[in-house]
Amino acid sequence: MSFLAIDLGGTQFKSALISEDFQLEQSFPARPSARDLEDCQKLLQVMIEPHLETIEGIAISCPGTIDPVTGTVYNGGMLHYLDSFSFKDFLEQSYQKPVAVLNDGKAAVLAELASGNLKGVTNGLAMIVGTGLGGGIIINGQLYQGSHFQAGELTFALPQDRMSPLSAADLAGGALSAVNFIARCAKALGLSDEQDGRAVFEAIKSKDERVYPSFQHYCRHFALQINNLQSILDVERVVIGGGISAQTILIDEVNRQLDQLETEEAWVFKVVKRPQVMACFYHNSANLIGAAYYLGQSLAKD
Repeated sequence: MSFLAIDLGGTQFKSALISEDFQLEQSFPARPSARDLEDCQKLLQVMIEPHLETIEGIAISCPGTIDPVTGTVYNGGMLHYLDSFSFKDFLEQSYQKPVAVLNDGKAAVLAELASGNLKGVTNGLAMIVGTGLGGGIIINGQLYQGSHFQAGELTFALPQDRMSPLSAADLAGGALSAVNFIARCAKALGLSDEQDGRAVFEAIKSKDERVYPSFQHYCRHFALQINNLQSILDVERVVIGGGISAQTILIDEVNRQLDQLETEEAWVFKVVKRPQVMACFYHNSANLIGAAYYLGQSLAKD
């Protein structure tokens, strides 16, 4: 039997069958994100019902603060309509299958801990770039949820150089949003499709002056965030996830910016030990695999 994992993002809903040893068995075409809760429920039904005879349970990854006991989402991040909605109640009543719900950043870090680039790491951090900036933290080999289940909500880190009132674009999730970055670059390149990441990165790789300085600035901001988080968490390794993480040039440039920071601020790095920085092993499927892993862990405890 497999698990059906569903990842609800700000722009797309993705789903896949995950094996009991947490390998991606089959992925399905992504669907545009839902407009409201009713639309979301209908989409879930379409994504789940064809697989009911062959799955052991349903694993949900989504933005927001999530109570893991009740499966209730609070705030919902970019999907505001999920606030106070319990996936666990809705899906278990509808399908009589076990359901687990986990924040998307926490799902990603669990995937990496289970069989990815954080396997065997005692203390680690995942930074997931998409519509915003998700995060997941591993402390002493275990997922750290926090006192209010909101550890790793990196999107909401406030800037230190701007006065209130702040907009969403001012937060860390706005500054490091892959969606926003691609859109800015696409506009600078005159592309008709503002989500054409492939074309944007082709221009970046050729060091097109219309976008390359913006790319360097984006990676510099990434490096600063990593250093600031490291000063608090002291992890061994940071993994970067989301679709953009498949671009090797991104990881290379973030590390180059860390090199530059280490040269410029050597006294800081004498105290704050630099972590390893690499891409998530699972890139864009980390949330799906991690949600299934979390469900598997929950079933093993029952």
